[in-house]
Amino acid sequence: MELRQLRYFMAVAEEMNITRAAERLHMTQPPLSRQLQAIEDELGLPLFVRGARPLKLTDAGRVFYAQAKRVVDQADELGPLTRRLAQLSERIVIGFVPSTLYGALPDVIRAFRERQPDVELSLIEMFTLEQLGALKGGRIDVGFGRLRFDDDQLVREALIEEKLIAAGAGG
Repeated sequence: MELRQLRYFMAVAEEMNITRAAERLHMTQPPLSRQLQAIEDELGLPLFVRGARPLKLTDAGRVFYAQAKRVVDQADELGPLTRRLAQLSERIVIGFVPSTLYGALPDVIRAFRERQPDVELSLIEMFTLEQLGALKGGRIDVGFGRLRFDDDQLVREALIEEKLIAAGAGG
């Protein structure tokens, strides 16, 4: 059975009329009827109640429709999903606070570029709290900041610990 046949069956099941389904599919009614018959022959059972106006699905037809819809929906998502995954593997968007440029971030970026020269890195300056929303919203892939936070939706890893020194006027 081919994906094309599933689409034909779904159009007839949704229209409950072979002529309207054929128009929707930009084809004539006889080839559509032959395709429906081929599906039923392959399955060995009827999917439509013959002679009913409008057409009606048999119990098997209702089950077949639900499964066909799931398969067609998944097939339709394959292209967009593959393109999204390809974009993720080709480009990484990094959020950072400016002060990280004086710390380990340049070394991290340099090491990453040596290991993954084909991946484009895009850097966006933003406060740590802005990064949290951007990570959740998918606008950045990773963030570098200085604030500690607890958020069950995000994974946090401390890269370095810095000492803070206070200075004052002597006197």
